[in-house]
Amino acid sequence: MKNHVSRRGVLTALTASTAAACSSQPSESFKSKNTPATGTFNYGIASGDPTSDAVILWTRVTPDDENTGPIEVACEMLPVNGAADPDFDNLSFQKSVTASAATNWTAKIDATGLKSGTWYYYRFRLGDNISPVGKTRTLPEGKVDELSFAVVSCANWQHGLFNVYDHISKQDHFDAMFHLGDYYYEYGADGYADTVAGKLGRLHEPRHEIVSLTDYRMRHAQYRTDPGLQAATANMPLICIWDDHETSNDSWATGAQNHQPNEGDWEVRKTAAMRAYYEWMPIREPRPGRAREDIFRSYEWGDLLTLVSLETRLVARGEPIIVDDYFDQFTSQENVDKFLKDTLADPERDMLGRVQTDFVAKTLSDSKAAGKPWRVLANQVIMGRLNTPDMNPYVDETAIANIEKDWAAARAFVEASKYGLPVYIDSWDGYPAAREKFFTRLKSEGVEDILVLTGDAHEYWVNDLTTDAGDKVGMELVTTSVSSETLGKYMGDTVRDYALLMTQNNENAKYYNAEFNGYIDMKFTRKKALARFVAVNGVLSNEYESFETARFTIRPSKNTIKATSPKGLNFKQRLLFSGFG
Repeated sequence: MKNHVSRRGVLTALTASTAAACSSQPSESFKSKNTPATGTFNYGIASGDPTSDAVILWTRVTPDDENTGPIEVACEMLPVNGAADPDFDNLSFQKSVTASAATNWTAKIDATGLKSGTWYYYRFRLGDNISPVGKTRTLPEGKVDELSFAVVSCANWQHGLFNVYDHISKQDHFDAMFHLGDYYYEYGADGYADTVAGKLGRLHEPRHEIVSLTDYRMRHAQYRTDPGLQAATANMPLICIWDDHETSNDSWATGAQNHQPNEGDWEVRKTAAMRAYYEWMPIREPRPGRAREDIFRSYEWGDLLTLVSLETRLVARGEPIIVDDYFDQFTSQENVDKFLKDTLADPERDMLGRVQTDFVAKTLSDSKAAGKPWRVLANQVIMGRLNTPDMNPYVDETAIANIEKDWAAARAFVEASKYGLPVYIDSWDGYPAAREKFFTRLKSEGVEDILVLTGDAHEYWVNDLTTDAGDKVGMELVTTSVSSETLGKYMGDTVRDYALLMTQNNENAKYYNAEFNGYIDMKFTRKKALARFVAVNGVLSNEYESFETARFTIRPSKNTIKATSPKGLNFKQRLLFSGFG
């Protein structure tokens, strides 16, 4: 969002009267000892987009001479079979792939003919040069009793170290890592930057905002030098979707808020961003006849779980509403209600498109008919209903004056907050007709138990998902950011009071925490799912502590699912979680 920092900065003015103590959780100290790869394969390795008999393997070759011709790179695999130190003598898969300037020297292999549900070691080789060794896994078939995933989003190079990736790499129980978008940021060194970037030596390269194919490739390369990211992607397969910053902030099908006329044609820029993404990420190209925007696809973990990854940016999304342009009209509840009904809820404003909606509905319906316990959506932006609380009693004149230096509409925003505007216009709340159509379609297919995993917000949320009539269709778990700034940086302890205010003001919000960077550790069994909200206490040093901010058990409940057994919540959070706020 253009005013991503400044709009959130409004909340620093909250003058809390009843500070809620942060729940005390055991912590564990870590120091990142991962070192980046060097030599020919200095961007490390990665795997992803698994099926039951195949997986994508990725690396990038750094040739001695960038002007040399194509290079043949060998890839080797063998089953783990309990071996801690593979010797690669008895290979189960071997294939060569060409790396060249045409693909920015990236190399991807679709390793096929593999056994289902099997862990493999893999590596790349170019003459005597050998890459680091990685581990990956194919999707299981048949009976599956449990699965575990790390769920991440929003990694900004300039905002701090990727300690979250480092922590994930140190775990030994994950079957895959889900990346829900904002894998990198397109801004230049002076855009959405933190003052610590220079001190940490983490200024964006190139220093300008990325626009061309060369720019996007360079930014991918920079992020791939991070040792935490390299270690995490070497230890498990990656399932990834993009959000907006992989192209440009607040993007939609035909444009982006952060794309200006002097930056050229949007289609050219979008095409360059997608090309670099497919080059640098371990993901399959769309099937022949499909557009490159069609990143949505599905994954089946035997008889336990179906995952569908969505695309909510470039396929069909209509242009977002810039709420700042309407503040002068928000002089009464009647006017705001008219805006919500006539402008925001315009039925022509789409999010998924017909083809994607049909695909999702059929996939989830088939999963339901097959008797699988879990239907999961990997989703970019918040799907739950979240409206602003009335902030007028909490914001004084001095605070507004300070905020107006960065955001001219700050006063109008605070004044209009009493009318219950959506908190995040760029999320599904900004496309309520599309959301209602989607939920209604799922209900018509008998699917009312989706578990949506969401990124983008730099916050933890637990939300019920309901239709306009209040019928529940599932739940949403929102992960916080890998390193991108959270409200905790700006608000300090008052962020906890704001979290209580937000939860109390929104019936569907069961839990909210905007204080820390971190990820979600998800474990699924046949009868329940456990969501652990794992945080790190800082991203400015490679010495950090990790701790659990909260945990929830998700269980079937009649035709849908519900969050139960909360852990780590204080007294007020428990009251709000239980609906007694």
